[in-house]
Amino acid sequence: MYRSVLEGTRIGTWQWNIQTGDTVFNERWAQIVGYTLDELAPVSIATWLDFAHPDDLADSGKLLEQHFAGKLPFYDSKCRMKHKNGHWVWVHDRGRVVSWTEDGKPLMMYGTHADITEQKMAELELKASRDQFENLLANIPGMVYQYQQWPDGKAAFPYTSDNIKNIYGVTPEQVKQDSTFLFDKIHQDDLEGLAQSIDNSVQNLSLWQHQYRVCQDNKPPIWLSGRGTPERMVDGSTLWHGYIEDITDIKLHYLELERVNKALKITQQRLDTASENALIGFWQASLKTGELWWSPVIYQIFGFSETVTPSVDLFKSTLHPQDAERVFRSEQSALETGVHDVVHRIIRPDGTIRWVHELAKMLPPQENPELIMVGSVQDVTERMQLQQMKDQFVSTVSHELRTPLTAISGALSLLLSGHLAEFDPKVSKLLQIAQGNTNRLQHLINDLLDIEKLTAGKVKLDMEALLLKPQLELALSNLQPFALEYQVTLVFQFSLNELQIVADSQRLQQVLANLLSNAIKFSGPGKTVTLSAAINQHNVRVSVQDQGPGIPPEFQPRLFERFAQADGSSRRDKGGTGLGLAISKGLLAQMNGQIGFDTQKEVGTTFYFELPWVSATISDSGEQ
Repeated sequence: MYRSVLEGTRIGTWQWNIQTGDTVFNERWAQIVGYTLDELAPVSIATWLDFAHPDDLADSGKLLEQHFAGKLPFYDSKCRMKHKNGHWVWVHDRGRVVSWTEDGKPLMMYGTHADITEQKMAELELKASRDQFENLLANIPGMVYQYQQWPDGKAAFPYTSDNIKNIYGVTPEQVKQDSTFLFDKIHQDDLEGLAQSIDNSVQNLSLWQHQYRVCQDNKPPIWLSGRGTPERMVDGSTLWHGYIEDITDIKLHYLELERVNKALKITQQRLDTASENALIGFWQASLKTGELWWSPVIYQIFGFSETVTPSVDLFKSTLHPQDAERVFRSEQSALETGVHDVVHRIIRPDGTIRWVHELAKMLPPQENPELIMVGSVQDVTERMQLQQMKDQFVSTVSHELRTPLTAISGALSLLLSGHLAEFDPKVSKLLQIAQGNTNRLQHLINDLLDIEKLTAGKVKLDMEALLLKPQLELALSNLQPFALEYQVTLVFQFSLNELQIVADSQRLQQVLANLLSNAIKFSGPGKTVTLSAAINQHNVRVSVQDQGPGIPPEFQPRLFERFAQADGSSRRDKGGTGLGLAISKGLLAQMNGQIGFDTQKEVGTTFYFELPWVSATISDSGEQ
């Protein structure tokens, strides 16, 4: 019967004489490691030791010693044994000492070996799966949970991941039986809404999801977002399976964005009101695709119905024929300078003509592949009409004053020449003062007439290829007496002897005289004014650098306006009409050039202008 039981349970048996080492195994014991007993003969305790895994021998020996000492009623060990095919099999080794020597030493011990490889592999796989799951939960930023709530209000978390410590500041064990105390951590402003969301989920067995704040000790509140699927239990409670995560950073960004959007909306309303009152519209255009967006005010300025779809072609159709080229040149210039600034006329659908001022900015093409330009347009018709009236008045007055002033200047020069009579020194001084004031008045009138011609497009230019160096030397020579009067040194830096430009010689000298005289006046005694030139891509840049006080930031935007002069007695004492830079800008524009400046407080200012350069070969061939 015993043999049948053993064979039926596939148990290996062994008996061991502890004192002699003699060991007897049954056939099943040998089969566990893939052998027959005959293959293993002769067998002894050493046979078992040879098959046992070295790492398991120490634990097995300790268990034996504890059993021999009477500390354990049985020897019970799980270890690995080497199979004939080379792999390891797990065996469950059980046994007990059944007889002792007269002096109390263990003598005979009987036991069994059971193959538990499949069971052990299943345990290891289960452990690996459990470890993987725990690692997964540990790396999830939020907490996975089961939350249970009973009709009497009791609540608990039967299961929750360890991240509950980061969310609520408690351990899973603290809330496994009762978690009602966690409601004390909910922000008072959010408690009612959270309770209502849970009640709704209980009543309808619907998905629970809510955002709320939790207050932890001595820390700012954190924002949580939770969601869970409810399940009704047999005892009437509700069990949710879900996930809660910390969304503090996202929520604070969202709340800030919401605040900014509200402020932006208010600002937009104010801007729209100001835009309507000032007749300033805003637009965005793509010079590549022809797409165009208009704000509502632009429809009003251009006289279109808001049902009309704006486009670049539609805008071009409104341009006054005499201004279309000016607008095109400004757009092309914006590709390099990034600024589109032009005043021009438009023709409305009803035939009326209006003046508008366009001002826009544009990123460089390499950063702006769609050639997007964003800007504003303002109806400046009334301003232009007033300007035209003023220009006409100034022109009329200038022409009426020019003839008598010429006669007065001539008479004063004749008197001072001494050909008619010798005057008392006091009289001569008065005549010199009169002649100086007359010259300044003539200069003002000439400037006014130049402005009037530039505005009307009546400036006649004699454009030709000019060697640049002689032109700059001539300007320095003309301004040398003026520099001596102000005790300023003029410096010339130039190495491009054969460089030529295309310009009007007389008007170029007028621009150079304006820039050099300003630099001399504002540098002061003992200082230096430097005139230089260099090639800048397809243009020549001519620079006039002074050592003056710099240009105040508040005055810089108006620097090239007519009659512009910075406030301050020290600046106004320098004299001038306030028209020189405006005239220079207009003349350079007529010569396909441009003007600009760099300034630094108490260091100085550099005014520069650029004009196209031309090689000597082209100019000599007559093609330029």
